[in-house]
Amino acid sequence: MSDSKSLILVVDDSRLSIEILKDILLKHYRLLIAENGLEALKLACGDPRPDLILMDVVMPGIDGFETCRRLKTMPECCDIPVIFLTSQTTGENIIQGFDAGAVDYIPKPFNIPELLVRVRNHLTLKFARDQNERLMEKVETINSKLTAGIRYARKIQSASLPDAALMKSLLPPHFVFLQPKEIVSGDFYWVGEVEDNVVVVVADSTGHGVPGAFMSMFGMAQINQIVAVQKICTPSVILDTLRKEVIKAFKQTEASEIKDGMDISVISLNRESRTIQFAGAFNPLYMVRGGVLEAIPADSMPISIGLRYKSYTNHVLEYQTGDCFYMASDGYASQFGGPNDKKIKTSGLKKLMVEYAPLPMDAQKKAFTSFFENWKGNGEQTDDVLLMGLRME
Repeated sequence: MSDSKSLILVVDDSRLSIEILKDILLKHYRLLIAENGLEALKLACGDPRPDLILMDVVMPGIDGFETCRRLKTMPECCDIPVIFLTSQTTGENIIQGFDAGAVDYIPKPFNIPELLVRVRNHLTLKFARDQNERLMEKVETINSKLTAGIRYARKIQSASLPDAALMKSLLPPHFVFLQPKEIVSGDFYWVGEVEDNVVVVVADSTGHGVPGAFMSMFGMAQINQIVAVQKICTPSVILDTLRKEVIKAFKQTEASEIKDGMDISVISLNRESRTIQFAGAFNPLYMVRGGVLEAIPADSMPISIGLRYKSYTNHVLEYQTGDCFYMASDGYASQFGGPNDKKIKTSGLKKLMVEYAPLPMDAQKKAFTSFFENWKGNGEQTDDVLLMGLRME
């Protein structure tokens, strides 16, 4: 809106002052005229609503200061800038005017060019503020729609994860602690069966929030194709195949900008042979047996294009009854907090695994969750968190 279309409310009980202001302002603005405070209040909140008010102080009935104070309590017109144009120019009067809510104070007699410049400047400020408020309203509307869409995406993502009944039928006693940093998560897990082998995947996609969630949905779809459709159950082969699909799908090369992928751990559980096969991309497998923790190392190669490109290592372990196995993204260990606002670190997570391993699995989940929340305190969650534990029977 240009100031040539601006509407100014002139409030003065002097007909001579009104005529002088008309002569000056009508060349540039549209005008409303009020001769007292009560009339000004009515016009200020009417339709059309003025963009700025020029007001005298000394008037019959309520004076300009009181009129301004009342205007500032009325939600529909409290944002209209008020400039006092008056012969009451003592320091006390000026302070009283600004305390009442005025944006400027111009003494009579006034300098015409100065008056026009001040009016124009305050109108410019008001239009900028109004435009900013309209923009913020649009942003809030867009954010609301985006948030609603992301919340719906979370429902889709949650529905894509293995349900509790499937996991109970396929796995030994277990728990899953999954806590996104934002509404949706880049961390995910997958469980499926190929003949006598149960394949379990715990993955940490690059990033978190919406980008991480897109990658996690892609990862789940690819793993389902590799394991459930192609019937591949050897962890190293699963990772080799998944890496090829990520590189192909995202057209990754050494020079490409998109090098996103996943850090991931995969186990294949065979209860008949009482063995666990494991392969990992950066994320290891942890085993606690008899109060002692052993970390089965992952390869330092991402599920994406990388400097190193060879087949992933396939580890084969014989498990014993009571062994606890853990797979995790880096979110738990990366969380800041505690008395010195430091990370839990992998070393801290390992200590918790040894401490909590004797507990039943539901109690373990509560213990890991409680420690994490207490450590985080009122701080911000650093990353998506995923931790899975299994106790062998």
